[in-house]
Amino acid sequence: MRRNRITKLNIFWLLLIWSTLQLISVPVFAQTNPEEIIQKVLESPESDDRKLFVLQFSSTGMTESAARAFSNMISRNLDNTNRFRIISLDAVEEEIQKQAPALLPCFEIGCGIQMGKITNLDWLLSGHISLTPAGLFSLNVKLVHIFDNVLAFEDTIRFSDENMDRRFFQLSNRIANNAPLNGNVISANNKIAVIDLGEKNGISVGDQVVIYRNKKVGEGEEVRSTIVRRHNIGILKITRVGEKVSEGVYFQTIETTKPGYRVSSYLDKRKQIQLIDEVRKELDTQERNVYEIKKSVVLSPIQLEDIARKKWVLRVRQVEYEKDFWQLVLLGSGVVSAYFLSQFQSGDDLKLLASLGVFSYSTFEYFTTRNRYNELIDEGRYKGYLDLKIRPTMGEISIGYRFSF
Repeated sequence: MRRNRITKLNIFWLLLIWSTLQLISVPVFAQTNPEEIIQKVLESPESDDRKLFVLQFSSTGMTESAARAFSNMISRNLDNTNRFRIISLDAVEEEIQKQAPALLPCFEIGCGIQMGKITNLDWLLSGHISLTPAGLFSLNVKLVHIFDNVLAFEDTIRFSDENMDRRFFQLSNRIANNAPLNGNVISANNKIAVIDLGEKNGISVGDQVVIYRNKKVGEGEEVRSTIVRRHNIGILKITRVGEKVSEGVYFQTIETTKPGYRVSSYLDKRKQIQLIDEVRKELDTQERNVYEIKKSVVLSPIQLEDIARKKWVLRVRQVEYEKDFWQLVLLGSGVVSAYFLSQFQSGDDLKLLASLGVFSYSTFEYFTTRNRYNELIDEGRYKGYLDLKIRPTMGEISIGYRFSF
């Protein structure tokens, strides 16, 4: 009898230990390390919308080789942010030389976008660098999404040889933070989802991302394959972050999330909040604030309208007025000086010196303002502030620029 009790007791303890081990070994999705989850699903391919190339900067007051060196330095700094797949300018130009050699050399946004479309890239960074009268370098850059020609970011910095590395590092991080951050859903259920963005991409706990899916227009009916429409379906709030993946809970959703859906956000907090507010309004009201995109090559330079254009127009008008004024003074003083020289009489020394002084000073001012005017025109041509106009003249086609004030 005693032996039976001992046997039953041993069996009880064995069952208890076995049950405990089973409970410990049961995986709980909500408590699983995100790094382990990615091993249980097919690893998603690397995001295909991060390919960026830096166009050779246009320049004022320096050689093209010097400007190319600066553009290569910015390219290396952007590569270090881990936000883009940097495609070297040499590789892009080599491909363009085969397919569309007429686009080379290229320093402007218009032909740069065409180069990006032809080589199937996603982002273009263009810039203009110049030397200021104070001896500093001035660099204006624009980040453009090649697919839909959207200006995502613009900034201007000034730097010297001493602080160049620090200023380039700061600029590259601002570009990375202001560019849309896109990824994929790799695993999801009705409570949480795992995305292929993590600490390496700049994601942190508390960030919010928009879940969406791309749908071809006419899906389920007549499909037009070149037109894609974006459908926002929810917002995900990040609760845990791994090196390459993150886990989040649904903040709001109108549709079941599935693996393969896309996510988008910004690292810049102001842009992230603005994006989330817009999507929340859309989801709350069920308004489909969708847009259509058609992937096609743009044959004319893109016009990027901004506040800076108005300021540029005012500067051009002011400098043009000064140039015309000093041109009149130059001509007038030149005529007077020629008159005194040809009709010189005793006592005309002071008059002649005065007229020659005015002639010399007006000559200096005229050429100074003319140079400033030409620099502004070059800046306007680079930034797309000048409209391209093709005019037939005597049976030929000539290309000129006109102001579109």
